[in-house]
Amino acid sequence: MSCFVVSDYHVSALVAWAIRQGVDLDASPDAVAHMLASANRCAFSDRYAGRFDAELLPFGGLDRSAGAELLPVAIVKACDCLDYQARDWWRWYDSDAFSYMIAIRRAAVALADPAGVATSGLALPGYDAAPWILDKPEPVDQDAERDRRLAALDYPEHELAAIRAALAATRCAA
Repeated sequence: MSCFVVSDYHVSALVAWAIRQGVDLDASPDAVAHMLASANRCAFSDRYAGRFDAELLPFGGLDRSAGAELLPVAIVKACDCLDYQARDWWRWYDSDAFSYMIAIRRAAVALADPAGVATSGLALPGYDAAPWILDKPEPVDQDAERDRRLAALDYPEHELAAIRAALAATRCAA
């Protein structure tokens, strides 16, 4: 079995989602995020017998805006990823970090399947399509996106120029 260190965004998305959903974590969100990240790093260190410890970066801190666009099924799969990456740590299943990950996962399953039809998280609709690894989305170049959308409208160039001028005058980033 291999192991990797999930991104700070991955950890932040789980904890920030839990905050937004009102999941009772009975600890500060910053502490929970640090525990999850530390457990993952401990598993990585244990799995590779400390060979890469010098390359491990400390957790960069909780980003409370992370994962706002994620559906509950994506949170379930991200929890499964973190669980898989942290299970090489000998204390994982007895740790507070594991308990917090389970609380977040249970809340996400409940929201993704309110009728309780799915027999497991894997059976949730959309589980297979959800990302295993959560990475920060690339920023969108608003000007390029606007030009792409305008070009798709198939207007004559002089009309597109008028639309661009009107958008610029109103500071609209359509």
